[in-house]
Parts: sequence; C-alpha cells; structure tokens
Amino acid sequence: MTNWQLLRLVGGIAGVIALAVFMTLLGLDRADKLSSVLSLFVTVAGFVLSLVAHLRQTPVDTAVARGGAIAAAGSVRNARARSAGAAWQPDSAPATGIRAEGGSIAAGGDVDGSSAYEGPR
Repeated sequence: MTNWQLLRLVGGIAGVIALAVFMTLLGLDRADKLSSVLSLFVTVAGFVLSLVAHLRQTPVDTAVARGGAIAAAGSVRNARARSAGAAWQPDSAPATGIRAEGGSIAAGGDVDGSSAYEGPR
C-alpha cells in the first residue's frame, strides 16, 4: 500500500468518524433532516458526474485485420489466417466496427479453432 493510498484510507475513516460524532451531537431529528439534505446533494453530484462521463466517452478503436492477420474484440484461440491475395472490398465490411481483409479473420467475440485462407489473386 502506497503512502497516498494509506493517507486516503485514514482520511476516509477519520471523515466517517467525524460525521458520526457530529450527527450524534445534533440529535436524531436534526441529524435525520441533515442527512436527507446531504443525500440529495450527493445524488445530484453523482448524476452530474455520470452524465459528464457519458458525454466525454471516446469511441472504441476499430479492430482491423489485413492480409493474413486476425482481429478480434474478444479471446482468440487456435486461429490461423493466410493471404496470398485480393484487396479488401469496403462494401463488405461488417457493421460491428471490426473488419477483415484478404484471408483474415475478424470477430466481435471469442474465436475458437477458426482458420482462413485466400488463394492467389
């Protein structure tokens, strides 16, 4: 555990203890009202942060396989590809964002025991 992690852990524990002591000193009724208001602000802050994170997402890079290569968005086991050949046709690209060219394998998930071969042009 690094010094910063330890410092954050100790700070978090101290903050929770301080809040518990403060709420105890306030009394049950006032502590209930204060915790409701604090809960509202934490909920709104969480919603705003999740909205900002959603809007700032960057698109996932497209996996591209060319000439005897394998592109996958998952696990690949026992896959083989070989190309001697023809150029990739843009109109045959799958809509998943994963493309394969001449003798290649492209998958949007796990690939087991697959092989591809494209003969001479």
